[in-house]
Amino acid sequence: MIRLLIADDHTLFRRGLISLLNESNEFTVVGEATSGPEAVRLAGQLRPDVLLMDIHMPGGNGVEALKQLRETMPSLPVIMLTISESDADLLDAIRAGARGYFLKNAETEELFDALRKAPLGHAALDPSLVPTVFRQLAHAPIEPAKVETPLSIRETEILQLIAEGCINREIAARLSVSENTIKTHVGRILEKLDTTNRNEAVALARARGWIMGG
Repeated sequence: MIRLLIADDHTLFRRGLISLLNESNEFTVVGEATSGPEAVRLAGQLRPDVLLMDIHMPGGNGVEALKQLRETMPSLPVIMLTISESDADLLDAIRAGARGYFLKNAETEELFDALRKAPLGHAALDPSLVPTVFRQLAHAPIEPAKVETPLSIRETEILQLIAEGCINREIAARLSVSENTIKTHVGRILEKLDTTNRNEAVALARARGWIMGG
């Protein structure tokens, strides 16, 4: 039996849903909440397998509750069940860590399947909302892939100090090593970055976000 906590402020809908779930012989409802804060409190007390929660509730909405739960109970799968077809609500819930998002007119078996799989780490989405997700992804800005630095942590630290205007002697004093050691590191930095001098190395590293600008 999968233990569920239900959070919804509409009493008739909540009671009908609980009756439907309990009749399935697969789920048992261990608690009911009517607001986000109450859902957070009961989740901590009851430790359900899944939290099924509405988005818009008086006294604290579901997305804010979800954000709190990601801090306190990150492994608890939360599925949003709502009447809201708003793109903003859907995306806010996904960004906050929802494991699923369904409308209240969803097919019963689709919701039940999501509840079965949520404790196993699966995510699910109401099929009617799939076009919304694709539309949002199609219009999302594409960020350039970050190029990983070939430098070691110490080499990056030294190059940052060079960028700040430090000479080898000053860097050696700060890092409590010999000046010859710093010279060796600088030579390796130039070789790894395929640059001919310190200024070129600094400019390249700044452009790629490997060191702080300045």
